[in-house]
Amino acid sequence: MMTSDIVVQSTPPGFPENITMTYASAYREGMALLSNGGVSNAANETIWLLESALGLSRLDIHTEPDTVMDHSSWARAKEVFLRRAGGEPLQYILGTQIFRGLDIVVQPGVLIPRPETELLVEEVHSIASAQDRFALADVGTGSGCLSIALAVEFPETTIYAIDCSDTAIDVAKSNSHQHSVQDRITFLSGDLLAPLKPFSELHDGLSVIVANPPYIPTDALPRLQRDVRDFEPHLALDGGADGLTFYRRLLREARLFLAPRGYLIMEMGEGQATHICEEAERLSTWHIRNIRQDAAGIDRVICLERRV
Repeated sequence: MMTSDIVVQSTPPGFPENITMTYASAYREGMALLSNGGVSNAANETIWLLESALGLSRLDIHTEPDTVMDHSSWARAKEVFLRRAGGEPLQYILGTQIFRGLDIVVQPGVLIPRPETELLVEEVHSIASAQDRFALADVGTGSGCLSIALAVEFPETTIYAIDCSDTAIDVAKSNSHQHSVQDRITFLSGDLLAPLKPFSELHDGLSVIVANPPYIPTDALPRLQRDVRDFEPHLALDGGADGLTFYRRLLREARLFLAPRGYLIMEMGEGQATHICEEAERLSTWHIRNIRQDAAGIDRVICLERRV
């Protein structure tokens, strides 16, 4: 590697100029910048960003801390530190997020998968076995994490993945190829369940519909954490005035596609379970089968069964 001093142009506060940068000094400067930017897990995230920027492992960085970085390596590291300190989500910078043990590609324009969303997959396991053959729709597929995890864990299942965002559909298709399940997922672009209407065989034919709809009330969006508010797509967050706009629509429209005793499984926001149950009971179409809590004890997933 080069041993000459590295000059960094337009250096922000916290980044020294005209000094030799080693792995150790880059780590210290990166951690300082992330900490000053309000990143709570700065120590770990600094290592992850260095690994990504340099194409090295944590072991390399720790066992060779005095290795001098060349200019291009330091420039790459500085760039990702600045992006993260500016609030950009770590997952967008690294380009991936783990979901159900699967490496899912994410990028701006798609919602970053959350651990809570894995509860939707667990709920499907509670009503079906891995060997069952059935048809399922994933409404608002985003990165495709749900469809892909379900395709992997239920190999006999036919899946229809729907999103109104072309960016999301493109990312989801790419992820399906990465995990070799593209032949069992049909990707459809459009609003909620509308893209299924041309498939006459699906009218009253789906066994399961899963959805992680937008559920943040519109006036609460400005109060979200910076990395969510400023970087993740509001299309996937904004649930209307009370956060329930898409639930009301799904409760009305899902019954047109679910088979009798089919299931509608939805993720919910905090405090929304009671209101969604009331909406479901008003329609007299649904039996409330289960409400599943997340690790924080919040009612997070609701499973509704279509009455005969």
